[in-house]
Amino acid sequence: MLSKFIASLVIAIGFLLSGTIAHADEIEESTPSEVDDNEAPSDNEVDPVEAELEAIQEELHEDPDDENDLDDSDIEEDGVDYDETDPVEAELEALEEELHEDPDDENDLDDSDVEEEGVDQDDADAELEELEDELSTPAETQPDDPLAVPGLRDSTSGAVQSMNPDISMIADFAFAWFSDEPDLVGGHDPVDFGFNLQGLELGIQSAVDPYFQFNSYIVFTLWGVEVEEAYGTTLALPANLQLRAGQYLTNFGRINPTHLHVWNFVTQPLVLGKFFGGEGLRGLGVELSQMLPLPWLAEWYVSVQNIGGSSTGRSWLSTPGDVESLTDLTLTGRLEQYWDLSDSLAMLLGFSGAFGPNDTGRGNRSEVYGADLLLHWNPSGAGGYRTVGWQNEFLLRRRQTPGSADADEGTVLQDFGGLSELYYSPSLFWRFAGRYEFVSGVDDDPLDPHWDEDRQRIAANISYYPSHFSRIRVEYGVDLMPYRDALNEVVHMGMVQLELVVGAHGAHEF
Repeated sequence: MLSKFIASLVIAIGFLLSGTIAHADEIEESTPSEVDDNEAPSDNEVDPVEAELEAIQEELHEDPDDENDLDDSDIEEDGVDYDETDPVEAELEALEEELHEDPDDENDLDDSDVEEEGVDQDDADAELEELEDELSTPAETQPDDPLAVPGLRDSTSGAVQSMNPDISMIADFAFAWFSDEPDLVGGHDPVDFGFNLQGLELGIQSAVDPYFQFNSYIVFTLWGVEVEEAYGTTLALPANLQLRAGQYLTNFGRINPTHLHVWNFVTQPLVLGKFFGGEGLRGLGVELSQMLPLPWLAEWYVSVQNIGGSSTGRSWLSTPGDVESLTDLTLTGRLEQYWDLSDSLAMLLGFSGAFGPNDTGRGNRSEVYGADLLLHWNPSGAGGYRTVGWQNEFLLRRRQTPGSADADEGTVLQDFGGLSELYYSPSLFWRFAGRYEFVSGVDDDPLDPHWDEDRQRIAANISYYPSHFSRIRVEYGVDLMPYRDALNEVVHMGMVQLELVVGAHGAHEF
């Protein structure tokens, strides 16, 4: 406090000296005729500015020890109390001094002395920690803040303090070569010969408050922008319940709810593209899930959505706008279970189902059933990053249709398909993968009239990860389409994919 007072005096002296020198220069430059004899100062008269300056200089040249002679009364007369301290800081300093006393002196105190003074070492430590937390907590999360709810987990309370969401950008580029015209079904598949932009995903994630989490994923392509997902998730429902509302990828199977950068291959599985559409099964709606109280990990999901469109629900309505009643909504359910079979082997088993109306006629409906299995082996070695995985999905679809024009009643079309993926990672930097796909054909299919025979596709790739934020993938595949008459039934394809990630993005699910 005293150093600030001296600094202010030095600044004042600087201003006064500059003014005095300027005043002296003006007097020297003026001629004798310009000075009136009656106004000339006498020898005994002193300029008040010079007098004040001399007083300040004498005060500054006094013995520094005299500065401490100022008592509290002198300071209080000036209306300034430099000894005033924040009571919290004063108490904290007192406790720190008490804890940092000479250990020998502390040992001289017996239990009776401590009890008489009412000081307990554990209590002092606890009080000191409490005061330090109080001083380090920003004003926004003080107890008078209605959002600073005590007892919440750190992830939610920290989100209240931070107003900056996690933002990421993920770019996927691919070069593709085909021996003949391909018939890819994925919305992000590299369908053009040469260079392709599969997608540029902007991810924004943040906790809104202790009760809600917000996630959004906006995808940019050369043809436009789409809101792939934008939803809110509850964080504090009882009984292990969680509610999600907004636009989201439906929890059906293993691959459908994931994004492009999580896939093990460059292209979308054939069965998902044929049954759900190029963008996967998704839509606006609400989802309720719960972690079951079982000895193993198990969770169920129930979702109600506006499903429709050739790209986001092609087995159901033509557009989400065709929903006219509650019975037109699509209902989806999933049960997912996880077991640790050993220290290095884990298994995940899931069952899914989706039910809703289709647009082939009034009252006609579509049903899709699914089962998925994942075995994940992570033996010790290679720093614990050596893994082997075997992922399988099987889907069955049933659709009511009016049938042919000469049919007396409608028919039920049934087709099925699946995939099996095997991957091996010897280290963090490399992954080798292979996939086999099979999708059946059906006659008189209004959605795919040409797809009347079974289709198979095999692919293999090698992925290199220079870091967690980049990936280079080389893939080769063979597509067998016996129903093609004018084109070759066998199409060979080669692809090179580059993926770049910037910003903060959440961890991928198991």
